[in-house]
Amino acid sequence: MLINMWYVVGSSAELAPGTSKPLRMIGHDFVLFRDSDGKGHCLSDICVHRGGSLCRGGVVNDTVQCPYHGWRFTGEGQCVEIPSLGPDASIPKRARVDSYPVAEKYGWIWVFAGDLPESERPPLPDHDFFPEYGSNEYRITRGSYLFNVNWMRAIDNILDPAHPFHVHSDFGHFEDQRLKRFEVEQHGTATLSKHQFKSMPKRGEWREGMADERPDTLNQIQFNMTGMIFRNDIHPSPGMHHMVFSAYLPVEEDKVLNTWIHARNFFTDEKYDADTIRRNYAVLQEDAVVLNHVAPLKSPRNFTNELFIESDIHIAAFRKKVRALEEKGWALDLKASDQDDLARAIPSPKRTDDPKNWVLEPASVRHFKKQQAAE
Repeated sequence: MLINMWYVVGSSAELAPGTSKPLRMIGHDFVLFRDSDGKGHCLSDICVHRGGSLCRGGVVNDTVQCPYHGWRFTGEGQCVEIPSLGPDASIPKRARVDSYPVAEKYGWIWVFAGDLPESERPPLPDHDFFPEYGSNEYRITRGSYLFNVNWMRAIDNILDPAHPFHVHSDFGHFEDQRLKRFEVEQHGTATLSKHQFKSMPKRGEWREGMADERPDTLNQIQFNMTGMIFRNDIHPSPGMHHMVFSAYLPVEEDKVLNTWIHARNFFTDEKYDADTIRRNYAVLQEDAVVLNHVAPLKSPRNFTNELFIESDIHIAAFRKKVRALEEKGWALDLKASDQDDLARAIPSPKRTDDPKNWVLEPASVRHFKKQQAAE
């Protein structure tokens, strides 16, 4: 799992002003809360006094209050009250917790889990990545799904144009599984590939507007490392377009949360929403049947430990990007962190500005040497 990344951690609508909620992300605990002005905040969940869980306290005067001894922390992570010391006491400088940048876009809450200064952080995806959002021509539905699989295995899967023929019942025509040769385009932190396949007869309500015999379905897959977000454009029939825009949040080494938005420019009446949501969950559940049993748990770091063929070139491009970030020292080492029984926090930007006077040790990272490309 990687630090110094933006992650989608939940829905903006689920965090009301004056409330907090727990967040488990990249193997660590955090607390989200929203102040009275509507601004969202994210802190390390571990109180530096006696290890109380901040998310189990309340929000008091735009601060989170530890349920153990009542210490209160601002959205910047600074302790502003220690009840046992009295109202006039000087607060120790080390009485602070890590605070992480928060942004909101597409109705999602995004958290930057790392210590890079703002000038070095990757920008959030711009309007061009999701121009359908807010358009009157598209109907939006939302959801989320927890996979019991490593995050890289889940992303390998969404970049794999060959698996639908065997995994998914509603697309990927089984009679003709050949994939035309395709290229992977690089667009900054994003990669893109284009495909087409024989259209499947639709079932359910969508069959009302799609003929069984129709031109090949056009499919475009785009993945952006910024936010671990994926865009799958599907043109099932001339003039019809729907897309799945999803974000992947590594929770643990063996758990990843898929948060998704579906946009469609056909059957835009609300009465079709339930069928559309059912279709999305059916696809995710079909993926889970396979993904939850792949071995080994993590995608091998060396390309020679799995057999790659032409249809895997988008997966290879993704793994190369991950490997490059690991070589920067951004890969967490959870095993090393667990060996010393110390509470640790993902380092925040304030540690870069002021590296002293922190109670919690920073999370351990692995240091990979740069590999020569053999693939």
